[in-house]
Amino acid sequence: MARDCGLDAILKSYEPFAIALSGGTDSSVLLAYAGRHGIRAIAVSVDTGLNPPGELEAARELAERMGVTHVVVPLDMLEIPAVRENRPDRCYVCKRTMMEAIVAEAERRGGRTVVDGTHADDSPRTRPGMRALRELGIRSPFAECGMGKEDIEALAGDLGVVVRPPSACLATRIPTGEPVTKECLALVAAAEALLAREIPGTIRVRCIGGHALAYIEADPAYRRRLERLLGAVKDLGFRDVTIAPEGYRQGGADSWKR
Repeated sequence: MARDCGLDAILKSYEPFAIALSGGTDSSVLLAYAGRHGIRAIAVSVDTGLNPPGELEAARELAERMGVTHVVVPLDMLEIPAVRENRPDRCYVCKRTMMEAIVAEAERRGGRTVVDGTHADDSPRTRPGMRALRELGIRSPFAECGMGKEDIEALAGDLGVVVRPPSACLATRIPTGEPVTKECLALVAAAEALLAREIPGTIRVRCIGGHALAYIEADPAYRRRLERLLGAVKDLGFRDVTIAPEGYRQGGADSWKR
């Protein structure tokens, strides 16, 4: 069994609780751990319209396999001006709104606490939404017991959880200040799904200038394979397509400027 630093005791101190389940690796491992150890929990996901393709489906499948109640709360983030206009505080506002919805759902269902998959390697510098977690009293058991990404991935292997490439909401593909539109979100989702069928690892398609440019970040080792797919990406509706020479870089939609 992977090192869990007293995770069992931490989770039991919060039960019954609600897990903010995105469908990514971290929250999925948290759910699987609770299910494996018979800890009383439900899972709550938010369908924001910004979810990366496949994440909600993965969340549903895992909750069903673990026999855990799963609730999906619909929430149109593009109705919120700070998100739609892609202001500098977009990520914080989005996270705060999502977590408020999860807290409300947890309270309706008798949950004492909401927990999420934030871990010891996560930094407020690159994840501004972490401020919302503190403000709302969301607990992060992995971080509390000092578990980082490697620990979680080892635990995923013990629990039979598929380790998925890092993901983020689709709005992170659009540069700050450029409007977040359904058209751009649909183009990004379609392009990333197309590329993921051929290119392993983390893929980001930045939608710059409306749909004027698709800026693709992927493992440089697969550049030749990626070059053969550029025409197919352009045919989705982009006016131009280019490849980031250094591959994927953290920092959201503005990473392409550096």
